[in-house]
Amino acid sequence: MQRNRLLRKLLYILIFILGLTVSGLHTVSAKKEGISVVVDGKVVNLSKKPVTINNVNYVPLRGVFEQLGVSIQWDQSSATVTASKGAQTMEYTLGNSYARINNIEMVMSSPSRIIEGSVMVPLRFVGEAFGAKVIWNATARSIMISSDETLLSSISPDPTGNTASNLMNNGFAVKQGKWIYGLENEHSGYPTGGNGGYLYKVNEDGGEITKLISAQARMLNVQNDWIYYIGTDGIYKIRTDGSELTRLTDSPSSSQLFVMNNWLFYDTEDGVYRLQTDRSGALPIRVLGNQNIDQFTVSQGWVYYKEFSDNQQIGMLGRIRINGMDNIGYGRLDYEDLTVHGDYIYFNYLDENTNKIGRMPIEGGDSQNLVTAEGYNISNNTLFYGKGTIVYQSEMDGSNGKPVANLKAWPMPLKFIVLNGSIYYEKSVFDEDGQFASAMYWVNLAAKNGGSLFGKILPVEQKLHLYPYNDRKKTNEVEQYAKTIVQQTVRSDMTPREKIKALHDYIVQNTAYDYDNYLKDTIPEISYTVYGTLIQHKAVCEGYALTMKILLDLVNVENYLISGVANGGLHEWNLVVLDGVYYHLDATWDDPVPDNPGHVRYDYFLISDEKMALDHEFDSEGIKGFLERNKILEEVTIDFK
Repeated sequence: MQRNRLLRKLLYILIFILGLTVSGLHTVSAKKEGISVVVDGKVVNLSKKPVTINNVNYVPLRGVFEQLGVSIQWDQSSATVTASKGAQTMEYTLGNSYARINNIEMVMSSPSRIIEGSVMVPLRFVGEAFGAKVIWNATARSIMISSDETLLSSISPDPTGNTASNLMNNGFAVKQGKWIYGLENEHSGYPTGGNGGYLYKVNEDGGEITKLISAQARMLNVQNDWIYYIGTDGIYKIRTDGSELTRLTDSPSSSQLFVMNNWLFYDTEDGVYRLQTDRSGALPIRVLGNQNIDQFTVSQGWVYYKEFSDNQQIGMLGRIRINGMDNIGYGRLDYEDLTVHGDYIYFNYLDENTNKIGRMPIEGGDSQNLVTAEGYNISNNTLFYGKGTIVYQSEMDGSNGKPVANLKAWPMPLKFIVLNGSIYYEKSVFDEDGQFASAMYWVNLAAKNGGSLFGKILPVEQKLHLYPYNDRKKTNEVEQYAKTIVQQTVRSDMTPREKIKALHDYIVQNTAYDYDNYLKDTIPEISYTVYGTLIQHKAVCEGYALTMKILLDLVNVENYLISGVANGGLHEWNLVVLDGVYYHLDATWDDPVPDNPGHVRYDYFLISDEKMALDHEFDSEGIKGFLERNKILEEVTIDFK
């Protein structure tokens, strides 16, 4: 009896277990038949129905992915799937807990499976690996997929976080409303040269200056109330009030960043990527797989790029669609600083050692020289470019160029930002201790005013070689001595020419050329300075020319230092403007060698280009252009305190 009751109990348990198993199998089967897959609003017919296991939707290897434009290869021997679309690639071996996307291992929440003899893959992971957006609609029992192509429609035609031209200039400043966000270093390093700086903000109407980040940032973009930038170990965003600092990518090698509505475009060591910022879980999509990308810009659905150049070969210039298709090369062209405006690609290039700005049609064709200049920016259909310290503006073809500001000083390479009619640039000096210091400055082109952007006042610039060893005592001694010489040598009733002659004669009569040290190539530092000329009465050409300049400045005679070649070596002398005409003055060559005390020559006193060129080499056209620009720019020159 007991045995029979025990057998009956075991039978009931077995029937219960079998019932659960059958029920479970029935549930999976029902889910198989009830799930639909919809891509961009269209139902996809699959060879095998989707299967849901542990809340993960599995679909056949092919079908959906081919519908998304993904090419699939299956290696039976290694049980490995290789999928690709444009430059984006994925490799997965069945059973692994990770896949390799663009050769980077990424953990999968669920591995692929073989179900009823078919390879089934987790749809969300694989779909998002190729830019698709996957949503499970439990009510409709549908997998809703938005393809990469559909999502790309939200990309703006051109950058929205900063102008493409400002980002070509290293994006060290950006503006939103009345707020200006910019970079500035407390110590060394040029933010304008791409080194990055600390992130500050300031209201253009004045007010408190706020430091947002005490770490290096580069390539500023502002979108809504977020600032996007490149940090030392990836791409970040931070609220404009300084809160919610978030790292978006792990890409320490990035050097360029463009924000285009809800998308980022950036470079890494293996190419150019894009990332959708407003979709949780979105993966970076590689647009261009190329380890040699030097620069790129984005416009109207295309990425325009340039490869590195080396001593053996000039880099390729080309473009590729933002979906990674249709890679087109323009050829090997030695262009720099690419930006696209309208129907043209604009760039810097070098022509016979001369910096020029050029452009070529975006569809390819002959390039066109626009202007000779050292750097450029584009704003409101206007081309801005630099010559020396002077900024010009012109039509987009380089015509009707006119000077608009003299910035006085900036680092090389020339980079400047244009925002709402103002130019932002970095001014740098070496202080009296020989230490580098820089600060960000601005100038409004209409109001002709400007100043330090973040309130940092630079120290007085140390004039190299004017005084020795940054010695304050010797500096004061020289300054007082120079003023005394002018008081004793120059009378108020003298004409400008007589004043120039009196100071020229004083230097020649009271200075001996350091000839012995010149012959032995042992010229001491002091002989290159004003201190050597005035106090020790011994100097070489640089000391003569610098002293001449200081004395002429004290009597308000317009003059400039000039460098060239004479007697087979580098040489310095003065250029003097008298009655609207410029002349050369070389006090060094008017002083006999070996020294003949009291004797003065006038062979090189206020002489013309033609006469000076008989035994001195110099850039005559460059001098004329420089003086003409300074003459034109008298009304727009801005001095910053």
